[in-house]
Formats: sequence, structure tokens, C-alpha cells
Amino acid sequence: MNKLLLIPAFALLVACDSVRDRTETYTCPNGPDLSVAYSDDGARIVFPTGRVELLPPTEDEDFYAKPGVVFDARPFRTARLTDGQQSFQCDQMAG
Repeated sequence: MNKLLLIPAFALLVACDSVRDRTETYTCPNGPDLSVAYSDDGARIVFPTGRVELLPPTEDEDFYAKPGVVFDARPFRTARLTDGQQSFQCDQMAG
């Protein structure tokens, strides 16, 4: 009987994990379009040129940073990418 209870618990655990790992697309009117994959490791940003940046999470949810690159996705359906000396306001694409 106890083994039967493990199946729903495992299914719930898998469902929670898939919610945490998500991918979003952002369009930046004055900059590059971005594909951002979120996980426990941080935000993996893929640029159209093929460049990939893995930004570790910070204490603030949806705020990821490393020296020279900051991605702030805290506002609703928008984000700010700071890449070196450049900064872009980006809008999350529907989907």
C-alpha cells in the first residue's frame, strides 16, 4: 500500500521540477533577441550570434548576474539586459 503512495508523490515532484525549468523568448527593440532558459543553476541566455551566457542566480528571484552581464527579469513580462557598457529593455514574447 505504501508503494502506491509513492507514485503520486513522484509525479508531483516531476511536475514541480518542470515548472522551475522554463524557457522564455525576449525581443529587445534596440538590441538582440534572446532565448533564456531558467533552472536551479541560473539563467542561460542564448544570443542570435550563438553566444551563450550562464548567469548564476542572486538572492533576488528572477535577477541573475555575473561580472559584466546582468539580466533582471523581475518586472512583469519585461527584462533588462546589461551587457558590458550596453543596456537593453526587452519584452517577453507570448507563448
